[in-house]
Amino acid sequence: MEIQELAPQAVFKHFANFCNIPHPSGHERGMAKYLITFAQQHGLGFELEDCGNVIITKKASPSRENSPTVILQAHIDMVPVVRDGFTHDFTTQAIRPRIVSAQSAEAKAELVQKCEGDYICADNTTLGADDGIGAALILSILEDEQLSHGPLTAIFTVEEESTMKGATNLDADYLKGDYLINLDSEDHGELFVGCAGSINTNITFIPELVKVIDCAPIMLNLTGLRGGHSGCDIHLHRGNAIDIICGILAEVADTNDFFVQKFHGGEIRNSIPSSAYVELAVPLNTLDDFKAAARAAMVRYQDLYADTDPDMHLILGPCQLQSTALSYTSSQNLISFLRALPNGVLKMSSTYAGVVETSCNLSTVRTKPDAINIALLPRSLKDYGLDDVIDKIDCICSLLDNVEVGFTDRSFGWTSPTDNRLIEILQQQYEEKCHLTPKITSIHAGLECGYFAKANPELQMISLGPTVISPHSPDECVSIKHTQEVYEILKATLAQL
Repeated sequence: MEIQELAPQAVFKHFANFCNIPHPSGHERGMAKYLITFAQQHGLGFELEDCGNVIITKKASPSRENSPTVILQAHIDMVPVVRDGFTHDFTTQAIRPRIVSAQSAEAKAELVQKCEGDYICADNTTLGADDGIGAALILSILEDEQLSHGPLTAIFTVEEESTMKGATNLDADYLKGDYLINLDSEDHGELFVGCAGSINTNITFIPELVKVIDCAPIMLNLTGLRGGHSGCDIHLHRGNAIDIICGILAEVADTNDFFVQKFHGGEIRNSIPSSAYVELAVPLNTLDDFKAAARAAMVRYQDLYADTDPDMHLILGPCQLQSTALSYTSSQNLISFLRALPNGVLKMSSTYAGVVETSCNLSTVRTKPDAINIALLPRSLKDYGLDDVIDKIDCICSLLDNVEVGFTDRSFGWTSPTDNRLIEILQQQYEEKCHLTPKITSIHAGLECGYFAKANPELQMISLGPTVISPHSPDECVSIKHTQEVYEILKATLAQL
C-alpha cells in the first residue's frame, strides 16, 4: 500500500505530496506554492506574506457565523538529517517515506508499542512528520465540505526549525481569533498548554596553531548514536556524540599527547548529536599506545550508554596530516572546555510531573581556518531558568582568554489557561474516540505559540498532535493510528466548538 492510500486519504495524500517537495528550513517555496494552489482550487482566501508564511481562510458554515474563530497552525519546514554513511540533498531530493507494518520483520517492538501499530518512516533521513503531518491535518479540515465549523484561519509558517522567522514576522492581525490549535506536538493524548523558551548560543574558540613534526595522522569517528530532538528527547539521556568523543580524548590524554587538526560534531542546533569525528596528529612513537587507550576508553562508554545507544561505535581510521594543528595546550583546553559546557537535563519541573524544566544541548562543533565554532541550545520553561544557563555558559567562557561567546534569537516560553471550552471538548473527544483521559501539561521544546502569545496575550492556545517518535533524527516515524484519531478528534471538536 502507498502512503496516499492510507485512511484518512484526506490527510495522507497531502503528507505524501509534501514528501515529494523538498522543504528543509529556509527552502519552503515549493510548499508555499502547493498551499496557494490548494487554496485556489478550493475557493479559499489566502495570503503570502513577505517572510514566506501562507495564510488560508475559510468562512464559517451556514448558521455558524457567530461561533468562535479558530486558528489552526503548523510549520512547513523540516529538519534535514541523514543517517551516517548515506547522502541526501534535502534542497533537491524528495523524502522516501515507507509504511512499516507492525507484523513485518523490520518493525521495532518499541515503536509498534508507542505507535499502537503500523507507522511511517523514511529511508535513512528525517521524515518531516514534524511538522508535515500537522500541515496535512489542517488541509484535510479545510477541504472537508461536510464539516460544520465556525470561521477558520490556517497559518503555515516558515523556518520554525531554524530561525523562527515565520512566527517572528507574522502579521498580528492573523492572530485575531478566540482559540489557536497548534499541530506541532508529538505525544498523542497530551494537550500542551506551555512550552520552553530558548536562546541560540554561539562560541568561538580561537586556538594557537603550531607546525606538526614527527607525527602520524589518525581520525576518530564516533557514529551510531540515536540522536533525536534536543527538547522532546533530552529526558531520555541519550549519548551526545560531541561530549562522548571528548570524554574518550580526555581519558587518552592522561597517558598520551595529541594535537587536534579538525573537530566536526553534530548536525544542527536543535538535534542531539548522533556522530562526531576528530582528526589528530599523534607522535609517531606513541601511535599504538594512543589507539589502545582510545579503544579502552570506548569500551567504558559503550557500557555506560548500552541501554540508550546500543549501536554506538568508534572507528579509528586514516586522515591527511596537516602542516599545522592546535598546540598541545590548545588541544587540551578545547577538549576540557567542551566537556565543561552544560549538556543534557539540568532541572526537572516541579509543576509538571516528568517534564524537563531546564536543559542545554551541546549541538555542533565546526573547524574553521582560524577558529573552532561551537553551538549550543539552552532551553527552559522559566525565563529565570534560561537566564541561569546563560550565566553559567558565560562564566565558563570567561575562564579562557581565547574564547568569545554570543547569545542571539531568544525565543519565548508560553503558558495558556488549562480550563476553557476548547480543552473541555478535546478532553471529551479523546475519551470517546481513544478511550483515554488526555494529560494537560507543558512541553520542553520551543513552539511558535510563545511568539503568538506575545502578539495576542488574550488568544487561548493549545498544542496537540499524533505520536511522532525521534523527530530531528533519521529514526523519525509517525503513528498511522494516532494520525487517524487526531483527524477525527479535530473534526468533532470544530463541529462542537
